[in-house]
Amino acid sequence: MFIGREQELQFLNDRYNENKGQLIVLYGRRRVGKTETLREFCKDKPHIFYSCTQSTDKAQRSLTFHTETVKN
Repeated sequence: MFIGREQELQFLNDRYNENKGQLIVLYGRRRVGKTETLREFCKDKPHIFYSCTQSTDKAQRSLTFHTETVKN
């Protein structure tokens, strides 16, 4: 069950519904719900979810990607 973050979800949905390319950077303190907010927003939408940590370029390039395809 997802509780709260209605204002943040509305912001993301408003940007999504503008139907133009955008980049939104989400950052903040640890353990405040950023990832879960994005996961909730991405439900039932085609998306690529990429999460990164601070590391060297070489380490970032060696990561594998997890993608989900959602068919409407």
